[in-house]
Amino acid sequence: MLLNEATRVQDMLVEKLRELNLESVLRQDKSQCLDMGDSVFLEVVLSDGAELERVETMVAELKEALGARGTRVDSIVRAIWEVVDVQSHGAAYGKDGAPRAAEEFYVSLRSGARMHTAVVETTWGTMDAVRRRPDRQVATGKAEEKRVREELVAMIRKFVEYELRQGGLGYWDPVKHPRRELNEAAILFLSGQRN
Repeated sequence: MLLNEATRVQDMLVEKLRELNLESVLRQDKSQCLDMGDSVFLEVVLSDGAELERVETMVAELKEALGARGTRVDSIVRAIWEVVDVQSHGAAYGKDGAPRAAEEFYVSLRSGARMHTAVVETTWGTMDAVRRRPDRQVATGKAEEKRVREELVAMIRKFVEYELRQGGLGYWDPVKHPRRELNEAAILFLSGQRN
């Protein structure tokens, strides 16, 4: 493959976005177009999730046109999301309708003009891990339990923000995969991370 093939694909992408009046939603600082030798990897990152479907359609058409010319393009189209709110939704239920030993939290997300809700399940073991964090004594009493709940909500926010920061092949698409699980191992990992 020619060394400038990735540059040509990127230029075509920007031109197509300009034709659709979508160039302003492209986050060029987060997007990438890489020559992989036998293909081109294209990651298109948007500032407005309301335009995801339009850009996905445009990228699919671009890939088809390039494929007809012998250039294979592997692509990801994603948006930058921010966490707006985290609220408990109560007990979690399995696919069979039976209650699970977990609690569901609804996480409101925003990307430009688009709002979306993701669901994070936290197991009772996860809640216990927050309650028994190694840097303090076991929480007891109503005041302590309230503080633990607040800390759990903060951990859920931190977990979702961490998941949303991942780019490339490791990215999480909250629209296509709106459910996540926060487990004890993740709590330990997040506890060691700086804000």
